[in-house]
Amino acid sequence: MMRVSGYLTGVPKKGSPRSRRLFGVTVSETFWGALFPALFILPFIACLVSPSLAEETIAIQSDILEYEAGTNTYTASGHVKIQKGMATMEAARAVYDEKTSDLSAEGSVTYNDPDVSIKAERAELNLESKTGKLYKAEIFSKKDNYHITGLEIEKKGEKEYAVNRALFTTCDAPVPAWCFKGRDVDVVVGDRLRARGVTFHIKDLPVLYTPYLSAPIERERKTGLLFPAIGYVKSKGLHYEQPFFWAISENRDATFLMDVYSKRGIGEGLEYRYIEQDGSRANLWSYHLRDKELGRDFWDLRWVYENRDKTDAITGYLNLNYISSRDYYKNYNPYIINKTMRFLDPASYLSKTTERFIESTAEVSMGSGDSRLFLTSRYLIDLKDGTDDSTIPQRLPEIGYFLSPRKVGPFVFSLSTALSNFWREANASGQRLDIYPRFAYSFGGDVVVTQVLGLRETAYSLHNADTYGSSPHREGLDYSITATTRLVKDYSTFIHIIEPSLGYTFIPSSNSNLPLFTSTELYTKTSKIGLSLNNRFMDSNGEFMNIRVTQAYDSFKGDRAFLPLGLEVAIRRPLGLRGEASYDPNTGRIETINSDAGISISKASFTIGERYNRSEDILFYSFGVNYIHSKTVSVEGNFWYDAKRSELKDIIAKLKYQKQCWGATLIFTKKGRDYSVSVLFNLLGLGTIKI
Repeated sequence: MMRVSGYLTGVPKKGSPRSRRLFGVTVSETFWGALFPALFILPFIACLVSPSLAEETIAIQSDILEYEAGTNTYTASGHVKIQKGMATMEAARAVYDEKTSDLSAEGSVTYNDPDVSIKAERAELNLESKTGKLYKAEIFSKKDNYHITGLEIEKKGEKEYAVNRALFTTCDAPVPAWCFKGRDVDVVVGDRLRARGVTFHIKDLPVLYTPYLSAPIERERKTGLLFPAIGYVKSKGLHYEQPFFWAISENRDATFLMDVYSKRGIGEGLEYRYIEQDGSRANLWSYHLRDKELGRDFWDLRWVYENRDKTDAITGYLNLNYISSRDYYKNYNPYIINKTMRFLDPASYLSKTTERFIESTAEVSMGSGDSRLFLTSRYLIDLKDGTDDSTIPQRLPEIGYFLSPRKVGPFVFSLSTALSNFWREANASGQRLDIYPRFAYSFGGDVVVTQVLGLRETAYSLHNADTYGSSPHREGLDYSITATTRLVKDYSTFIHIIEPSLGYTFIPSSNSNLPLFTSTELYTKTSKIGLSLNNRFMDSNGEFMNIRVTQAYDSFKGDRAFLPLGLEVAIRRPLGLRGEASYDPNTGRIETINSDAGISISKASFTIGERYNRSEDILFYSFGVNYIHSKTVSVEGNFWYDAKRSELKDIIAKLKYQKQCWGATLIFTKKGRDYSVSVLFNLLGLGTIKI
């Protein structure tokens, strides 16, 4: 047996052992007199991890290194350090068999590379196959902050580990805030984790159990079961939602959903998504539920397709929305239950939940320069109680051509033309051809005057239209003139810009005995004078306020000649405010109000909004608050009050608590008389569990 004693690589003291690098391996030697035995054993040590000297350099350091020639075994003890590339292993003692490439290490064994850190009391590894066993070990994935601990961990490959019984967490504390404990655990670092008989622990207390767990432990998408949702809805009882995610390819995926309500029945859902290199993208959502209490089937279908990135090519757009019954939204409001439909703020939520119509649109168009040829269809579903969908004119289909304004001599010419087919079960239906060329001419400097002359021909071919005849038509002419100017006043801290505009529109005559399909039929006899006054306020940071007032007078309206007075306000600083309102001077009543305001004070932000429409008999108020107490605790609440029914209609309130490796959100939702309560646990690295 030969022995070479030494120290860790460093600056040698006088007369002390020094480190030498030979054959790609660093060992310690005792003075130059040990050079010959070192030359004898170092070629064999170079094969400790790699059979080829051409492979990556290996460095070995220890206090004592011994070689047993009869067994071809190397024993290193005292501050053992083995380094290969970016990987380093340290131990108190290590034994290596050069024939089998088996390495055993003991005594505070540690392993580190850019991806993984391992601690163990003892390790038995084969450095050729990168397999072996770790005893009383902990594996830490640096990229995703995963800790996996077990009494005996089998290393099945470079990144794969199997554990009979293991603990899994992303918490850094010695006693983790949460962890999974299970058996037959199989882990591929940076890929996935699978286990059986799994219990979820908060501190040392088991709170949940599942017979099987499969979780992706990577940032990329992974096929498998997603975390289920468990909750309670007043009108539907206990709710269990189990999604399954399918990563079809890099640009395609799908989510399958099983939706169970203890009082109402079982629902099935599918969401399919893709995006192509040419810019086209699509999202398909379909859902079916058999309501055993009502004895009815509910269907919900949404399909959005878009390919409109190219201007000089054939492009398409599809937004399909279908529900089998308007009662579906009453019983299964998608903004409360279905996670695929989310709102951004109280204003957008209120806008969505108070919409009267569900609209489906499909369009194919071909552009060329400043012109566009299109084929489009539109279908509407009225959600208002007591309405008859058979009277709604459905545009199925419409083909049209649009020419953007272009210079023709001193004039600007534009053209829009469309051939439309309108279908409905009741009242008049049929085809309409509308041709509308326009000529514009502008002149002036400080005061700019613009004149527009339009010629319009509209012809019909109708069915079930005794009142209008089978072939009504309308020839029209319209003329408008508008004068605009700008007045600027520069104050010391801001600039005030006044933009007045005075216009006149004249349509001498029009056939009013026409069926009402769209706004095209509203082209009626007009003699209207309109005044607009736009006030803009700007400082060094840009525009901070805009106020616009409009008023029109139509002499053909008789004793109701004054049209609604309009007011639009937009304030950006220091208070965020957006509002618009219309006032009818003939009745002395406000017709519509839409407003939203927001302000932030220290850690809190507040929003308030109003939606009022007299003709639709709607009056809603919305209020929102968001308070961030710290990085750990925050509160968010959104409330909608129906003033017509004098009730707090909708509530969505959230209390969030977030720590290093976990978070919890308590959510209360209310829609009408229905409500639900749920708790979401967000586990770092694993996503969200909803309870």
